[in-house]
Amino acid sequence: MYNVLKGVSDMTKANNKNIGFFTLCGLIIGPILGSGIVLLPPIANNLVGDFAVFAWMIIMALGIVFAYVFIFLSLKSPGNEGVAIAVGSTLGPFWRELTANFLTTAVCFGPAAVVITAANFLKNFSFLSGVNSEIIAFCIVVGCAAVLISGVKTLSRFTLILTGFTAVLLFCGSIYTLIFSSHIHLPQTSFSFSSFGYTLLLLFWSIVGWEVVGNYIEDINNPQKTLMKAMTISLVVIVVLYMTVALAMQSLDGEADSITAIMTPLFGSLALPIMGIIASGLCISTYLMIIGAVSRMSATRAADKRLPFFLSRLNKNGSPINAVIALAVIHSFSLAIMATGIMNIGSFVTCANVFFLSNAIIGLLAGFRLLDNIKLRAAIVMLITAFTLLLLKASIWSLALLLVVTLVSIYNFKKLNKYNQSIEF
Repeated sequence: MYNVLKGVSDMTKANNKNIGFFTLCGLIIGPILGSGIVLLPPIANNLVGDFAVFAWMIIMALGIVFAYVFIFLSLKSPGNEGVAIAVGSTLGPFWRELTANFLTTAVCFGPAAVVITAANFLKNFSFLSGVNSEIIAFCIVVGCAAVLISGVKTLSRFTLILTGFTAVLLFCGSIYTLIFSSHIHLPQTSFSFSSFGYTLLLLFWSIVGWEVVGNYIEDINNPQKTLMKAMTISLVVIVVLYMTVALAMQSLDGEADSITAIMTPLFGSLALPIMGIIASGLCISTYLMIIGAVSRMSATRAADKRLPFFLSRLNKNGSPINAVIALAVIHSFSLAIMATGIMNIGSFVTCANVFFLSNAIIGLLAGFRLLDNIKLRAAIVMLITAFTLLLLKASIWSLALLLVVTLVSIYNFKKLNKYNQSIEF
């Protein structure tokens, strides 16, 4: 059975190199921008005022390093498990399992919060205003599962359309505001080291997402060339958009409480529904990319008997159908929990953040060992320090869950080693 599955998988890899340069850019830009481009600029502006643009400059510089490290790791050891493969070859097989388990656990929590956020934005439309957010979110989960099951070609085209639409609207709105409705001035707010440092910590979320790009590498045409080229162009688009939006927010001289304010001068009364489409579209892009990456990783691990074998099943499109359905069921259950009020969206986000951060820290440690460049290593140390500080701000129960997953990973790794040794014997 395994040989049959492997044959199907190898044939899929050979025949379905469906991700080219443009579709890869769409697959990267939209999900990495995510809800951060909508939520973070006004938060930064409210925290540090005129100095927000300098915080964005620092974060974008570190984001370039973050992207390079994880793309480098993905190319170093390509495969559907993404960065976990390079982590295993650098830090050891246990760390490969641990980082994969951290990412999988994060995806059991975080995407439910993402689809709820998208649903809340969609409720701005009158025909959905009376519908329960969890019902809208459930429909999004089902729709996204259908896109993912349809194959990576459908996924990449869908995210390319969403990304192109979003980038053009945000850029046009920001540029129009800067030219016709801005009040450019020198910094007038008093500088606070503590507020500036806290803002930097919050803005680190705008660069998270690069760690799962490598999970799609087996479907990328000429990955050594295409991935590096797409990374460069995507970074330019992401940095330009964030900086343009940040400058537009600052130019309004404290008048903006939300990003809708920079869209209003150009789009007028249409600004609110347009922002609803943009925000929900970005959230859906993020959901698709993350779930697509982790379902592929889970199918590969299942084929190697490191997860339940039924998760390894691929359909005729090469999509890990059972892994996608399993995650959709988990997220539907999470939405039901939120609907009952047992846990709120903040609890799910907090838990997911802890595991995403832990996964990123392990990947950065692997990058530190592999890269010889002194400047890159220094930047990696800064990123690890910042992510560790963020981790320490997490709630006790989410850190306790992190410990539980770590202990379970240790137990399973030892059990798997004993099983492999008994087979060899």
